Order: sequence, then structure tokens, then C-alpha cells
Amino acid sequence: MKNSEFNFKEIVPIRRFEWEEDKKTGRITILRPKFESAFCKKYLLPFFKNKFFKIKLDELGSIVWKNCDGKNSVEGIKAVTQKTFNQDIEKIDERLKKFILQLHREKFVILLQKKL
Repeated sequence: MKNSEFNFKEIVPIRRFEWEEDKKTGRITILRPKFESAFCKKYLLPFFKNKFFKIKLDELGSIVWKNCDGKNSVEGIKAVTQKTFNQDIEKIDERLKKFILQLHREKFVILLQKKL
């Protein structure tokens, strides 16, 4: 999905991976599997101590991740983050757009177009 095709009102992100939340800070750690193919899981994974890459998110990223549940559009997530951080909507808009596109590019989320 190209930047020019990105419309906040129509896009609903859905998480693809498991995650953990730090109860003290509320920050998220994404658990990305080291291998996705059945062959690699069966024959290579037993040689690894941990079967996941752990990606730790900052406060903004954690709020965005929690809301990528298939129910919230990016527009809704933007409203939540703007309310939480009480920042200028244009700053939130730009940062959120880049973060959602990065999550999609790295296959952390699937982006679906919401029916209007």
C-alpha cells in the first residue's frame, strides 16, 4: 500500500502476532516467530533457545498496537492517541501514519479496508 493510497477513515489494522504487556508500564512486547514455515519450525526451531524475536514498543507504539484489534480504524486509533498524549493532531497524524505503514511493511499487521 502506497502512501498516496492511505486513507485513515477506510483502513482497519489487525495484529498478526502474539504480544505481552508489561503490567507496570503498560508497554507492549511483540512476539514475532523466528520461523513461519512448518519445515523450519519442525527442523530448525528446536536448536534455538527462544522461538520468538521480542520487539519492545514505546508508549505510543504500545497504544497503537493494543488498538490494532480489527475493530478500530486508523482514524479511531488516531483519536485515542491524540487524547492520550494531548499533542497537536498533525504531529500524531504523521507519526501514526508512518508507524502503521511500517507495521504493515514488516508484516506485523494486516490492513483491511473498512466498508463505508
